[in-house]
Amino acid sequence: MSDYTTVLARIQDLIGDDVTDISSYKDLIHSGFNHVADIIPRTSELWLDVYLNKATSEDFGDSSDNKFIRVVVTNNNQTREAEEVEWKFLKRGEDSSSIYYNAGNYKNPIYSFDPDGDLIIKPDPDSVEVYYFTYFNSVDASSIFNTAGDEPYKMGFPQQAVFAGILKASLNLLQAKVSLAVQEEEDLELLQLLNGQVASVDRLYKEELQRLNLPVHLVGDGNDIK
Repeated sequence: MSDYTTVLARIQDLIGDDVTDISSYKDLIHSGFNHVADIIPRTSELWLDVYLNKATSEDFGDSSDNKFIRVVVTNNNQTREAEEVEWKFLKRGEDSSSIYYNAGNYKNPIYSFDPDGDLIIKPDPDSVEVYYFTYFNSVDASSIFNTAGDEPYKMGFPQQAVFAGILKASLNLLQAKVSLAVQEEEDLELLQLLNGQVASVDRLYKEELQRLNLPVHLVGDGNDIK
């Protein structure tokens, strides 16, 4: 599987070596991989055997920086995986005037995110393990170009979806190329070539999503609020 340098090399093989001339090329590559991470349902088998981050507390920073995959809670020496529910569903169980009021009696553990994006688990767990993927970014160790690691899946990205990430990143970079060409009033022939590249890579991207049985459109977490 590709190391970080090879991720960039494969993108350059697809759309040209000059992608590094784009000032925000790292951000556009990260955005491509993060988009693919978001459209992979948390219940997908693609998240299995991945080096996910793990927290043992409900309070571990800004939840919008992460995609939550599994929340495992222990109560009364019984360990179970919590089910994600909508915030309004969780709150109506706490409303004593509602027919859904549960008086704190939960058949199964659930979790959601409050309006500030904070993780809320019910019933309050004795202990918790939260498994999550941290979105790639260019400002800290969460960069796909961080030489501390060897491969994207070691930072929690599904190994089988790396090529989809490369294709989506390539589309982002091509769109930046098209925008720059329009601003600089390049000739029509160049724009046609770029648009042809966009169409070709977009076709490959959709075929790869189909192979992985993933939706074309963004699913999202519902916790990217902050």
